[in-house]
Amino acid sequence: MTKVPFCDAEVEFVERKSRFIGNVFLISSESEAKEKIDEVRLLQEGASHVVYAYDIHAENATRFSDDGEPKGTAGPPVYEIFRREGLTNYCCTVTRYFGGILLGAGGLIRAYANTAKLALEAAGIAQLSPYYSYRICCEYTHYDLIRAFLKNIEHQQSAPEFGTQVSFEILLPQSECEKMQTGIRDRTAGRAKIMELGIRQLPERIR
Repeated sequence: MTKVPFCDAEVEFVERKSRFIGNVFLISSESEAKEKIDEVRLLQEGASHVVYAYDIHAENATRFSDDGEPKGTAGPPVYEIFRREGLTNYCCTVTRYFGGILLGAGGLIRAYANTAKLALEAAGIAQLSPYYSYRICCEYTHYDLIRAFLKNIEHQQSAPEFGTQVSFEILLPQSECEKMQTGIRDRTAGRAKIMELGIRQLPERIR
């Protein structure tokens, strides 16, 4: 089971006047992780540090950075929060605005880890599940019949396009694919076109 953040999230945490801002992003490539880090640095231009950790399973890429904090007090604690949960395809940044009071190595480790933990709790944890994508093309007279039928099937549907026919895309789990195809063909006497587009991995929240 591949576990990932369910969605992007942002939290704020204050420790002895230092302000910590945690961001979690669901990503799919190392280049996307670097873009997110650059975006945070640009947005938090006056920050003392922008610490990060990320992991992308498909590229076997795992990186973390203390960004000027004492070695091992920032990036590794952030990474460890996600490693313990077995997550991948994430980028977590923790931005620090120094409040004038030194926290010491132990205080920094706790503050960065706690900010990452709070950010992950806000994002939630999901598992990636395969969903099958189809494009449906049908006559106008059949569209309402198909739409009514699909209400009984677990699926996601795009907005319909109205041309010479009605066309739209749907995503659904494998367990619903045969039922969908049989149901649409039965209701349109086989006149609707059902084109398989491929498989997409979508996050399903588990907590």
